[in-house]
Amino acid sequence: MVAAEEAWRILGSWAQPIETERVPLGNLSGRVLAEEIRAETPLPPFSRSLVDGYAVRSEDLPGPLPVCGISAAGRPFSGTLPPGKAVRILTGAMVPEGATQVVMQEEVEPADGAVFVRPSPGSSHIQSKGEDARTGELLLGPGVRIGAGQVALLASLGRSEASVFRRLRLAHLLSGDELAPAGGSLSAGTIYDVNGPMMAALLARSGVDRIVQRWVPDLPEPMERTIGEWIPEVDLLILSGGLGPGETDLVPKVLASLGCTIHFHGVEIRPGKPALFASRGRTLVLGLPGNPGAHLALFWLFVKPLLDALSGAPFAIPWQTGRLRVDLPCRPLLRETFWPVTTAIQEGSVWLEPIPWTGSASVRVLAHAQGFARLRKGRGPFAAKELLSFFSFS
Repeated sequence: MVAAEEAWRILGSWAQPIETERVPLGNLSGRVLAEEIRAETPLPPFSRSLVDGYAVRSEDLPGPLPVCGISAAGRPFSGTLPPGKAVRILTGAMVPEGATQVVMQEEVEPADGAVFVRPSPGSSHIQSKGEDARTGELLLGPGVRIGAGQVALLASLGRSEASVFRRLRLAHLLSGDELAPAGGSLSAGTIYDVNGPMMAALLARSGVDRIVQRWVPDLPEPMERTIGEWIPEVDLLILSGGLGPGETDLVPKVLASLGCTIHFHGVEIRPGKPALFASRGRTLVLGLPGNPGAHLALFWLFVKPLLDALSGAPFAIPWQTGRLRVDLPCRPLLRETFWPVTTAIQEGSVWLEPIPWTGSASVRVLAHAQGFARLRKGRGPFAAKELLSFFSFS
């Protein structure tokens, strides 16, 4: 059995980014960048006006200045602005050579084909050539997850595609003879499968190609056949259940028989103590205990950081800090514990409300939880207003 910190260290050491591929601009959202993005030309490529107004030489103000032409977006004024004159200019248009300032149209008065500028100190209203980026400047690096802002930057550079890490291939296999699919009736001793639909919902937000989700009976031959079938096909295999010391908990033995190396089996945490991590070749295997609370906690503690790292992003858990709104009475903890909480922001602080919880088999609490607070081993009870680390489901 290993401590949580050691489990994260082991997982991080095995999370090597997978292969890359080139993807069109319109399909990049959510992907992780695999190359450096540098400005090949200045950004913007020319000085442009930020307002509608008149391009002038500052030394010629206040005028009156005869208007000698117009510069519109995509149709620039030809030539250099003559001294003592003004050019009508529209937002986004190229600033004529020689102009040092754009005066907003609200600050000028017409004067028989000329303009007179009312004195008004302030901005030049010009975005200079290269103001956003100089030629050769590094703008984005590998490991950045691409969102709308990054797509906008790539488009401004004229990039029609980028190199990203390919989507992960993943399979999720569930064991447990007591599980029944939703929509049917329950026989004696059976329960509806919770982890399958819950994991499908979590993975749908994670940008992976979930190849398969399948139930496997608690029997050695079909379990070995099914796991052996999927190990060569995926980057990550997630196994639900079958990790305890009981006669039907077959996962560790089956993995060993298939030539997998088990890096840890058992973590000093609650929930999730039976968690397992193994590998065979480039394929990684995560075993999650069957209780739904453990499944949800370990998705955020183990699965999501591993998915991010395999996709080229850093292996990290996005810890935040919040204050307990109320006391959390408990005995000194024998294991590091992750307690379900709701979160609220009030007066600039995050407040954590512990949810009454009987253990990881409880499902109702999961519908209300917004995160898990991290309670250190040996601590307890916890007082209202105490600062705690937590992670949220977002």
